[in-house]
Amino acid sequence: MVSLRLDIIRAHMDRRKRTGAWLLGLATVALLFSGTPATAGDAFLRGGVIFHPSDLGFAGRWRAAFGSDYAMNLGETFYAGFEAQMSVYRQDIAMTEATATVVPANGFVNFKFKGGDMGMRPYAGGGLGYLSTMTWAGGGNSWETQFGYHFLGGIELSGFSLELQLQRAWESGSQMDYVFYVGFVF
Repeated sequence: MVSLRLDIIRAHMDRRKRTGAWLLGLATVALLFSGTPATAGDAFLRGGVIFHPSDLGFAGRWRAAFGSDYAMNLGETFYAGFEAQMSVYRQDIAMTEATATVVPANGFVNFKFKGGDMGMRPYAGGGLGYLSTMTWAGGGNSWETQFGYHFLGGIELSGFSLELQLQRAWESGSQMDYVFYVGFVF
């Protein structure tokens, strides 16, 4: 009889735990999306130029980026989002007359802090992602992929944005890319 009562109590406790876990999960999801409607986000489209302090040439160093940021708090100051970057350029191969076509395609998960919304909105953040480069050169093709990171900062002015990114592959000895973007936020 005592063991039967213990089984009933355990079953009741297990049901309460499952219900509590369900409610906690539901509350967490509601809090994450309570700052803004689930479909709202700051989408952006930018174009920019890649430069290196040791190399002043800008020929063929253009990049396009698009993505979206989603507010993670009620004050709409902390954001999480994604960014995809792509460019196509041609590069001469040293000691030959051949030219390679290079197509970098990068993807990042970003976290940003944005200032108050008073027409001018400064922001800063960073992200982790995947750097991918496809190269076609005289019949030989290659595809390189690396894990990378970037730091970014900029300003949004009524739907217009200016941004500077410092981007690098995670491996030691890799070169830092500096990218200046101009674009739109909608």
